[in-house]
Amino acid sequence: MSKPLIGVSGSHIVDDHGTFAGYHRSYVNDDYIRSVIEAGGVPVILPFSSQDSVVWEMLSHMDGLLLSGGHDLYPLTYGEEPLQGIGAVWPERDHFDFLLTRTAEKLGLPIMAICRGHQVVNVVHGGSLYQDLRYDKNCYIKHSQNQDPATATHTVDIEKDSRFAKIIGATSLVTNSHHHQTIKAVGKGLKVTARAKDGTIEALEGTGRNYLQCYQFHPEMMSINNKQAQLLFRDFVQTCARKR
Repeated sequence: MSKPLIGVSGSHIVDDHGTFAGYHRSYVNDDYIRSVIEAGGVPVILPFSSQDSVVWEMLSHMDGLLLSGGHDLYPLTYGEEPLQGIGAVWPERDHFDFLLTRTAEKLGLPIMAICRGHQVVNVVHGGSLYQDLRYDKNCYIKHSQNQDPATATHTVDIEKDSRFAKIIGATSLVTNSHHHQTIKAVGKGLKVTARAKDGTIEALEGTGRNYLQCYQFHPEMMSINNKQAQLLFRDFVQTCARKR
């Protein structure tokens, strides 16, 4: 059996110096690519496009979708005005990622969503976000850690009956943490499967038949030296292989 093709949602990076200052380049962090390859898949970067028809064509050739991290979500997409503390937004990429998510769900593709991707899935399903951790009165943990990206820094408690717990064979995990926005209202068709000690939602999964696993932390960064993070990718890629 050939290896499954995993579409990884792409972004833009803008050169800030040199001959091509201001030049836009399509990219995704290499940790996503490495993690998919090590789990047995073939990663394919899905470059940002403003043409909706291109999204369907890209995904029609994929066996799964990996939603990557990036900008803060545009709060008007979930019915709020921007508050103090929100970071850079890119509404056009929100539209792109929303369309990727909806199209993948229509096609029945397995979805793994990380950080921004986790938040994208929640908003697509009608949920909302805390625009900054200062607005969650229960939050006391430092979630935007100034550490090496792969370093695990805080504990996550996992629901024992969740797929997450079954994948890693445990009901707790020490994860890395690199975010300042979190889930507020949970979207329809999603259930919370893990929380930090302060109650911050760290993982969601879909309640439907299709594979949908969402993580607020960054297993793609941790997978360089963390077996449990590797298992999360292996489970996703193996599911994509069975869906071929």
